[in-house]
Amino acid sequence: MRDTSRPVPFGRAARGVFDLALEGMVWSRRSVLMAVLVGLPVVIAIIYRVFLPAQLKPRLTPFELYGGLVVFVYLRNLLPLVALFYATALVADEVEGKTLTYLLTRPIRREAILAGKFAAYVATTLSLALPAVVLTFFILLTSRGRAGLGGAVPDLLRDLGVLALALLVYGALFTLLGVLLKRPVIPGLFFLFVWELVANLPGYLPRLTLTAYLRSLVRHRPAEEGISEIFGQVLPSALCLEVLAAAVVVFLAAAAWIFSTREYVMEQ
Repeated sequence: MRDTSRPVPFGRAARGVFDLALEGMVWSRRSVLMAVLVGLPVVIAIIYRVFLPAQLKPRLTPFELYGGLVVFVYLRNLLPLVALFYATALVADEVEGKTLTYLLTRPIRREAILAGKFAAYVATTLSLALPAVVLTFFILLTSRGRAGLGGAVPDLLRDLGVLALALLVYGALFTLLGVLLKRPVIPGLFFLFVWELVANLPGYLPRLTLTAYLRSLVRHRPAEEGISEIFGQVLPSALCLEVLAAAVVVFLAAAAWIFSTREYVMEQ
């Protein structure tokens, strides 16, 4: 008979929370909404493939349109929003549903609870976003035959890695906001659509944003001169990976510390 007074081992506890949280995330209305959101570029790709090449010569090649969708739609807007609405709710949903008490009264370390829920967030968002990016890529890149498709696949794989990293780092940041603030969505939106615009400024300030590091990891750029000027400086890949990895660790460590020490009072 197991001694229920002893804490459950970290790995087993995190796995149990992961299984429970994953089921709740996948079959939620939030996931339906997010699936529609990340599917919008797929719709754009279908419209491009079906209508534009048949009617006129497009100003953008399929690969240029794909690159624009990755940088300006997925990386800059959609995936940060997905991270915001999932990650800020990892603890908030439990508090709102008054189910956090059941987790906190079990012999489970709080860090394991947060680790399991964050892992469920990562699994859910990757499962939603990456297939949509792959679909967008193949719909566009095969619109004029398969010529050059093989040469573009390495760019696709790199993009998938960058987008996965974006979900990790934004998810870690918004998990921290979720355990730190009672209403984290508005500050999160301010960060995404006000502060992150600093990445488009010259000088050193862009290094204080996440966008500048993530964007620098994408090697293909939109070909239009006016658009390409937005990118400004391109930071070294090694520096970007180091900064983003450190950000994930710091954000998650801070979130775990706050969650493990904070007292939660369930409102009646």
